[in-house]
Amino acid sequence: MDLADRYINNESVKRMLQSDQVALAGKTVVLFTKDGGQHNNLHDMQCMWYELASDESYFRHGDFGRALEKFIAVEKHYADITEDQFDFHSYCLRKIKPRAYVGKLKFKDWLHSHAYFHKVAAGAIRLLQLI
Repeated sequence: MDLADRYINNESVKRMLQSDQVALAGKTVVLFTKDGGQHNNLHDMQCMWYELASDESYFRHGDFGRALEKFIAVEKHYADITEDQFDFHSYCLRKIKPRAYVGKLKFKDWLHSHAYFHKVAAGAIRLLQLI
C-alpha cells in the first residue's frame, strides 16, 4: 500500500471492517495518524467513520461491550461539538460577525440530523434491546 494515498488506504480500512477484520483494520488505520500507532489520535480527531464501522463489526461478532464503547465515543463527539458552540456565541458577539453567527445557528439545527448521529442512535438502540 502507498502510505501517501490516504483515500485508498481509508477505503481499504473500511473494507477490512466490513469483512470483520477489526484487528488488521486497526493496525492499518493507525499508519496514517500523526504519531503512527495510537488509537487515541483517531478519537481526538473525531474520526467517526472508523468508530462507526468498527462498532458495527464488533456488534456483528457479538462483542457488545466494545460496540457500546464505540457508540458512546461517537455520541461524545456530538456532545463536544454542541458544547464547543457555546464558546462561539461570545466570540461572534465580541468580533461582530453576524454572518458567521447565523451560520452557526443553522449548523446547530442541522447537527443532530446528520447521518452519523442517526447511525449511532439506531445502533445504540439495537444494542440496548439485545442486552
